[in-house]
Amino acid sequence: MKIKKSTIVLLAILILYTIVSFYKLGRNENPQTYVNLKDRHQLVYEFDQGIDLKNVMLYTGNNVLYITFFLSEDYTDASKYSTAVSYSSEYVFRWHNFKIDVSEGNYKYLVLQSYYDTTTLGEIKAYDAKGNEVALTPIGENEKFLLDEQDMVPDEFSYENSSYFDEVYFPRASYEIMNKLPIFEYSHPVLGKLIMSIPMYFCGVTPFAYRLMGNIAGIFMILIIYLIAKELFKKEIYGIFAAVIMATDGMHFVQTRIGTVDTFLVLFILISFLFFIKYIKLKKEDPLKKKAIALILSGTFWGMAISVKWTAAFVGLGMGIIYAIDFFKNKKWDIKLILISVLAFAIIPICIYVISYIPVILDPNEGITDINSFIEYQKNMYEYHSKLVAEHPFSSPWYTWPIMQKPLWFYSADFENGKYATIACMGNPAIWWLSIITAVATLIYSVFKKNREGIMLIIMILCTWLAYYFIGRIMFIYHYFITIPFMMLTIVFIISKLVEWKEKFKYIIPILCAIFLGFFIYFYPVYSGMPVDKEYIEKTKWMDSWVY
Repeated sequence: MKIKKSTIVLLAILILYTIVSFYKLGRNENPQTYVNLKDRHQLVYEFDQGIDLKNVMLYTGNNVLYITFFLSEDYTDASKYSTAVSYSSEYVFRWHNFKIDVSEGNYKYLVLQSYYDTTTLGEIKAYDAKGNEVALTPIGENEKFLLDEQDMVPDEFSYENSSYFDEVYFPRASYEIMNKLPIFEYSHPVLGKLIMSIPMYFCGVTPFAYRLMGNIAGIFMILIIYLIAKELFKKEIYGIFAAVIMATDGMHFVQTRIGTVDTFLVLFILISFLFFIKYIKLKKEDPLKKKAIALILSGTFWGMAISVKWTAAFVGLGMGIIYAIDFFKNKKWDIKLILISVLAFAIIPICIYVISYIPVILDPNEGITDINSFIEYQKNMYEYHSKLVAEHPFSSPWYTWPIMQKPLWFYSADFENGKYATIACMGNPAIWWLSIITAVATLIYSVFKKNREGIMLIIMILCTWLAYYFIGRIMFIYHYFITIPFMMLTIVFIISKLVEWKEKFKYIIPILCAIFLGFFIYFYPVYSGMPVDKEYIEKTKWMDSWVY
């Protein structure tokens, strides 16, 4: 059996992207045993008297950190405590490096005191002024839990060993679902968090584990956009072109490597759209069975998407408009087809949505589900999004997203060797800025030529982007993540029309692929968190509003 060249090229793209995306995705080891401290509870450690204690590495578990470090000659007498440092942080599953600087005193004990009810600690290691480890002797039994995984303590904090940005929410929620704990994050449905929790269940709560499923989903997104482009434009080369575009986009790379649920959302959206296209492409005389299969598969994946985030409703609106246009264009009221459509896009999604909540609302003691808690969850989500009043230095209005006026700064770290690392959620400028031109060109061409494929893309772009005009809460550039695949497809659409007009335009495809790859390589340190000189990062800031 001879393998087609296009298949080999696609496999090469997927393999290369897989290697790059998994490179330094995150460590697969972190403390798994925790101590939960209530308000005013203490942990006490003894060290050799006279030791010049200078800093402490401390790992936080699934709860926020509210802690004060004391140094003391006598831990039983609070009047002899010397306050070293107080610290609070909302970051969970994260390493913190505390600088201890007490100039006077011959101390013998290190005391950690919580001043809130939700401090969860995983591991501790202390160092002297020369960077040598200071041996800590636990005074009680709880103290031992912070010394049982010492080989996992890193030299310094980085995204590889700790959570960052919205990982403060989603891995925590996944952990809480797994352990039947009250769920802190309720701003989105639970399916994405259930998917994220699968590797966490088997591998433990590590950066690699809670980023794994999202990264795999990101790889599959490249395959799906290949299939969509091939279905729309009927040539393998256009599928390959679409795959290259997505594989070299910065936002795709950044969003799929962080432990959030957006990747699952977009993957399910694209799969749903793929089967929806297959349905639209069917002829009136094609068997009802074929239409039913395409619709049911499309509706199933759309139901999975909306069970990850409600913003999938924008995609449902777009496909609903396309469906209505196609339905009335045929001018034939097929009752069976209508019933199948209701099953596909109403009954099945509702069932998926409700069933996904069973692990959350199941009473582990009684083995029953509480419908009231399900309803309460929905109310909380709605109230959160409808009543959210907040400000954020990196929020941005919807109309600025295509030009990338304000990237979203995810992470930064200064390292002892002088290097600097950063991660910014932003696209590939060559792709994003070109897609603005091709989207406008697609709109003009499709209206005048009445091109069905182009009109479908424009409808999906408008429904997934302009919908944010009606949303009053603060928004960020990552909300554009569900729109950018359709913008990418307009690049492929316009190139395909140029090639139809004059075949020599086919040489634009490899040229554009090389340009996109070049831009991706240039911005790779900004996308990946790779430590480089600060001067290099400064050179990538092409706009004054690009802060990272």
